[in-house]
Amino acid sequence: MPDVERLEADTAALRLVDHRRGGDACLDAARTLIGDGRLMLEASGAEYVQRRLHVALGDLYNLTGWVSFDVGLVGSARVHFAEALALAGWGRNNSLVANICYRLGRVCLHHESLDEALDYFELGLLAAAGPGDGIAAGILSVNSAWAHARRGDSAQALAGLNRGRGHFAAADHTDVPAWARFFTETDLSAVIGAVHTDLALTVNAHHTQDAVPPLTEAVDGYGDDWARSRAFSLILLSINHLIDRDLDHGVAVGFQALASAEQLASARVRDRIRPLGKHAEHHRRHAGARELAARIAAYAGTPLRQS
Repeated sequence: MPDVERLEADTAALRLVDHRRGGDACLDAARTLIGDGRLMLEASGAEYVQRRLHVALGDLYNLTGWVSFDVGLVGSARVHFAEALALAGWGRNNSLVANICYRLGRVCLHHESLDEALDYFELGLLAAAGPGDGIAAGILSVNSAWAHARRGDSAQALAGLNRGRGHFAAADHTDVPAWARFFTETDLSAVIGAVHTDLALTVNAHHTQDAVPPLTEAVDGYGDDWARSRAFSLILLSINHLIDRDLDHGVAVGFQALASAEQLASARVRDRIRPLGKHAEHHRRHAGARELAARIAAYAGTPLRQS
């Protein structure tokens, strides 16, 4: 069991690096740790230790899939998530299965495969249907809402947000598995803001009024250990201010977002900041917006890694 606990601790440490610095800061270490973990599968041990090992290794594959996605290696990410699902199934851990489905859904959402994203979120909700999985159900519900918002379906998006809030409020927050601990009040606010941002873009610009307050809360709530999440919220907050033609404020927040992004080893941040550059280009008569667009283009045009 101490060997398994050490694997869990190493995975937790890499997860912290990912949140703080971006996926490219820990991908190689995660791959190395997988090699060590797989050797442990060949060792003997009691059944309860073997089951916990499979869950621990499944979570490591889950993390490595997420880190690969953050670096831009989508094919590799899917391979790691598939292995994670197999290990989580052997370990009989539905909470981990639900989390892997959430992350697969987020890969699809990022690449605009919205139907596939919704399918994964629905599969995850099925896995999270048991007692004690309120956090997982909350994660999947609000992310499903995000996919519906991107499709311009405001009724489904708002219903998903309400379900997610309900699951989060009713969940047991005292014993949350490592792979779901990111989902706090701050992260919930960030996703609510993201949903309303997409509704502002796809349905009605008035949704910025519902996006700005939770995004502001998220930016204020994320500490340095959540630098990438804070950068995402800054990007969305800037976009909302630009949609509202609050140009000085929007540009100021946009430069904060860019400064945060430049500190992160994340291809996903580059992808997410490009739309902000396009919104800034719409206001080229504003000197700050023009400079912001140019600097984002220069930053986002630099690849993170080639393989």
